Amino acid sequence: MNKLIAEVKEIYSLERLNLIKFSLNFQIINVLILEMNLDLKAGKKAELIIKPTAISILNEKCEFENVLKGEIKEIKNGEILSKIVVIVEGFELEAVMVKEKVNFKKDVFVVFKSNDVIISKVLDD
Repeated sequence: MNKLIAEVKEIYSLERLNLIKFSLNFQIINVLILEMNLDLKAGKKAELIIKPTAISILNEKCEFENVLKGEIKEIKNGEILSKIVVIVEGFELEAVMVKEKVNFKKDVFVVFKSNDVIISKVLDD
């Protein structure tokens, strides 16, 4: 599992739907959750988890829910799957793709949906 530590910037709530904007240094991570049963508020930090299968890697920036700029650390091509490790703001993110052979530039973009992010815990100040 991929783990990141990010700071809450803003929270938007409408009925049961909550959009939480986290800051990972100068990059933004959007998280969409239904029930807000966490003690989250602006300025608090939280541990975020993203499954490797929920992450895609692109050579070009695009418009998507979450787009983080990173740098390729490692690519392991297998017979069926390829594993790509990208460094984003000091954190290692692993993506698993169903491709026998992948080829990326050094600088890439990591993309994932806002509902694929899990807030595993809120960190104490």
